Amino acid sequence: MIAILLLLILILVMLVSWVVLLKDCRTFNIPGPRPLPLVGNGHLFVTKPTGFLPLLRRLKDEFGDAYRVHLFHNPYVVLSHPKYVEPLVSHNELISKGRSYYFLRPWLGDGLLTSTGSRWRTTRKFLTPAFHFNILQNFLPVFLKNEKILIKKLQNYTDGKSFDVFPVMALTALDNVTESIMGVSIEAQTNSESKYVKSIETLAKIISMRMRNPFAGEDAIFNLLKYKKDQDEALQVLHTQTQKVIDIRREELKNTDASDINKHSDTGEKNKHAFLDLLLLSSIDGKKIDDQHVREEVDTFMFEGHDTTTSGISFTLYCLAIHPEIQDKILEEQRRILGESLDKDPSYVDLKEMRYLELVIKESLRLYPSVPLIERLMVKDTEIAGLKIRKNTSVIVNIMEMQRHPALYDNPMEFRPERHDSTAAQSAKNAFSWLAFSAGPRNCIGQKFAMMELKVTVAGVIKNFIVLPAETEEPKLCAELILRSDIGVNIKLKPRNKNY
Repeated sequence: MIAILLLLILILVMLVSWVVLLKDCRTFNIPGPRPLPLVGNGHLFVTKPTGFLPLLRRLKDEFGDAYRVHLFHNPYVVLSHPKYVEPLVSHNELISKGRSYYFLRPWLGDGLLTSTGSRWRTTRKFLTPAFHFNILQNFLPVFLKNEKILIKKLQNYTDGKSFDVFPVMALTALDNVTESIMGVSIEAQTNSESKYVKSIETLAKIISMRMRNPFAGEDAIFNLLKYKKDQDEALQVLHTQTQKVIDIRREELKNTDASDINKHSDTGEKNKHAFLDLLLLSSIDGKKIDDQHVREEVDTFMFEGHDTTTSGISFTLYCLAIHPEIQDKILEEQRRILGESLDKDPSYVDLKEMRYLELVIKESLRLYPSVPLIERLMVKDTEIAGLKIRKNTSVIVNIMEMQRHPALYDNPMEFRPERHDSTAAQSAKNAFSWLAFSAGPRNCIGQKFAMMELKVTVAGVIKNFIVLPAETEEPKLCAELILRSDIGVNIKLKPRNKNY
């Protein structure tokens, strides 16, 4: 009797859930798959990491450039065309990050990536000077020093065998961000077993799994899984490293008797640690920024300034491996700017002159955007380009699908750097069809930093090595916070005769 009663209750709950979900679907004028009771469309998203991006593509092919799904009773809208994306990312009020960013909070807290409202606006405003071009020029010697260490390391990979370039570049990018943005060198490149890098990889897999899998996304379920222990251990490593960086710089400032950012230096060339110094010395409403806020912003930039550039460099080298003629064009530009010997270190002005290299990087980021998906939470009922989206809906911008859209790019899977030449007839039809650094008020604050690092590193590799394709299959893409490959980003290297 009890079993029958429980069964009837379950059937009733499922029926009510289904009716509510179907009714909710009708509040959107956006197509999408029919939801099931309780789980909505969540069953579709229980997939392997490599199956997630193809699933989004299949849904786009079936339902169009704007479609709706429900994970349990939470509605999501996925967009992959600039006619929808432009009004969203340009909107000054729709700046709240989507539901998926909740899973980043144990790591990044209320940092610039995850915060919203007055906290975000205030932080963004006082951190912007840290990326002034006068400050960026000071980072160039750091990038060049670490590029030389990288080149020396890569000499060990010229035996004709293919290798995964991603973990190698991760250590270089980590050294670059800690030494330039934070002012502290942790020499990750000489410590290939860096716990910091491994902890980031662990967290990235766990967080992206929770973003994909609606069941693991529920705290009550997640806290019972072994992933919770793995996450806690990784967070301990990352937060300990961050606090170490903060403590070292705080002591340095104390020893130099620096107590005020305006007295210390604003955007002048003397301040080589502007980002961390701004956090440690600035005041908000007359009060110094507390330790937790400092740590959250440092964690955010240690992540964003290292993982995204790792992805960008790795996939650029992969693209160049299968396009030797483009390597030759990069080399030709390098010789024109630096001289035939290529031994000269580029200046900040030289980097700005590397226009073809920038086109190459942009085309790689088009095909392989470091951040393939971004998300906004609708804080009020909204209409975007005719789409009616109700409050508390998470809107996902599928940057990867948009940047590969055949209506926006001719032969979209062809690697063609000239697409990004603004004077070319074949350039993109819409400025918002390329969003590798996002756009609008929440665009990437460090995009000039990233482009400079990408140029220095890619140019350094091409000047010293011929990059060759590996025999292994092409990357199996997965969106683990940033774009990765489940089988690695594999290439081969051959020493280059620079006098040839």
